[in-house]
Amino acid sequence: MAQAQIPGPYEAAEMDRFLETFFYTRAGFLVDEVARLDREAREIEAVLHTDRPLPVAELQRVDAEHPAHVAGPEMVMATGSLGCMHAWFFHGCRWDEGWVGFGNRIHRADFKSLARRGPELRLHSRETRVRVGAARVLIRFEFHFRQEDRLVYFGDQTAMFVKGRGLGVDLP
Repeated sequence: MAQAQIPGPYEAAEMDRFLETFFYTRAGFLVDEVARLDREAREIEAVLHTDRPLPVAELQRVDAEHPAHVAGPEMVMATGSLGCMHAWFFHGCRWDEGWVGFGNRIHRADFKSLARRGPELRLHSRETRVRVGAARVLIRFEFHFRQEDRLVYFGDQTAMFVKGRGLGVDLP
């Protein structure tokens, strides 16, 4: 079954393939629009609509003291969505060709301000270090998430993508 198209600067069929073979269902892919894929700069600018169902935010008990917001786990999950887009679009890691990926290390995760439900989140990811081998790609990222011109999240994280090894297999 075809997924709802995510607007962006790529061939629709390529994003469909990405989503149909991704490690999570569409609800777990926390990118709703892609504004820019810059292969040369290794940067992505995207949007997360915060008024859509979110896996953890839906479980919140909301009141005046605890307003509805994008939960921390969703911020980290959005970094994973962006990281996987980097691996797919910039490094050729295709899930249906035996590649898998996972977060390797969170060097920093700074929750700068509450990301409220309603206003969109503007997501920016940039590769700061890359090591590429025949069956492994290691990428360090910097993430900046903004809402209404406020920085709400800063991340410095590393992810690893490997080919021919299932998740759960210890890596050397």
